[in-house]
Amino acid sequence: MHIEPRPLEDPDVQALIDEVQLEYVQRYGGPDHTALHPEEFTPPRGLFLLAHSGTTPLGIGGWRARDSDHEGLRDGDAEIKRMYVRGGSRRRGIARRVLDALERTAADAGRRRMVLETGTEQPEAIAMYAAAGYDTLPERFGLWGDSESSLYFSKELPPIRLATEADLPTLQDIERAAGEPFAELDMALVADDAPPTIAELLSYVDEGRNWVSFDENGTPVAYLIADIVDDAVHIEQISVHPRHGRRGIGRGLIDHLAGWARDRGYSALTLTTYHDVPWNAPYYKRLGFHMLDDDQLTPELSDIRAGEAERGLDRWPRIAMRLELEN
Repeated sequence: MHIEPRPLEDPDVQALIDEVQLEYVQRYGGPDHTALHPEEFTPPRGLFLLAHSGTTPLGIGGWRARDSDHEGLRDGDAEIKRMYVRGGSRRRGIARRVLDALERTAADAGRRRMVLETGTEQPEAIAMYAAAGYDTLPERFGLWGDSESSLYFSKELPPIRLATEADLPTLQDIERAAGEPFAELDMALVADDAPPTIAELLSYVDEGRNWVSFDENGTPVAYLIADIVDDAVHIEQISVHPRHGRRGIGRGLIDHLAGWARDRGYSALTLTTYHDVPWNAPYYKRLGFHMLDDDQLTPELSDIRAGEAERGLDRWPRIAMRLELEN
């Protein structure tokens, strides 16, 4: 299954919107007359997603930016609209996958909270939102704000977003700080290794594969950049500033990337790391990564390892690891 952006006017999207409107008629006696405009679901102010298997549409969902100029909402909100999975495809986790993708893409765009309205006649949706961590939202908004059958929910999004060009000097500072602990292990070559250049980091920004985790002031404290290597998404670099270590920040970035990879049909994450450094291979093993033997390396991953050896990084035991992703 793939989950990908589609315009609101896309025929497959419109077919599923027609289906969900029929379901509203069956459950509530009439359709949802809330106006949806294509420009509302155009990045960076919104997005509409289609889940499909080959040419078969399975489900849809969209979010649109909302701010405090709408009653009951606040700056940085993203409102979920038209979450729906076809009847024959339900109870397979598709709705939760679409919801996860909506949350992730909204966070990537800088939105800080998801909000939504659903109805009392949709117990399956209510149960899913509760299981996903949504809380009752006392504020009411939109066309159905006065309806007794309307329920409102919200969820704070994790402090992760796509990096911007303005972030890049801070990412270099994070990389330098993250290298310092290696000096304590007599790994001066690693500790003194120069961070990626601004141009290198910017190339990942341009391709949408550079994410940051940020603090309460919006300042990046960790970052992750990723490549596509053979059949997997490869973590080229992940670094957390030591002042913010041991808070689950690295794991949050990896989970974020895993969702991004799954939506695009990739079956695994890979990385290269040091076997004996406590915050390297032992840490990744706890996250579910397993070590690859040399004869298990894919061609491009083998090239990466050869390049690391040429740079002298194999002075200490270094390995490749892989995390299989459920789809």
